[in-house]
Amino acid sequence: MSQNYPNTPGSKGGGAPKDAAEKVVSRAAMLRIAIIELMLNGYRLTADEIAKQLKESVLAIRPRVSELVKLGTLVKLTDRRTNISGMSAHVLRHKDSLTAVDLPQAIHAKPRRSAPRAMYSDQNALFG
Repeated sequence: MSQNYPNTPGSKGGGAPKDAAEKVVSRAAMLRIAIIELMLNGYRLTADEIAKQLKESVLAIRPRVSELVKLGTLVKLTDRRTNISGMSAHVLRHKDSLTAVDLPQAIHAKPRRSAPRAMYSDQNALFG
């Protein structure tokens, strides 16, 4: 592991893993910031739910969540929910968000008609 973990991604050895860890440092920092900003809203989410909200891969988010938990920025709650793999995952909160806030509900747009409504009923028979 890198001596700077969890502040920076790390590897157990040299070579390709070390090169990969160095390459993702800036992306990892950006993802950690995005996670922190999301969770500061007071949401209670699992790592997979965070990934869904950020429209990121769980493979990119789970390590960042682990880093933020190790740093004390995110706190594991006793609640658990099933993640996409079917396993049970801890629900998390930001250390400074003591009041839980529900995620806003998605607004579903009404489907648009492809053609304007006919002005007269007999037009429907002709142009349906």
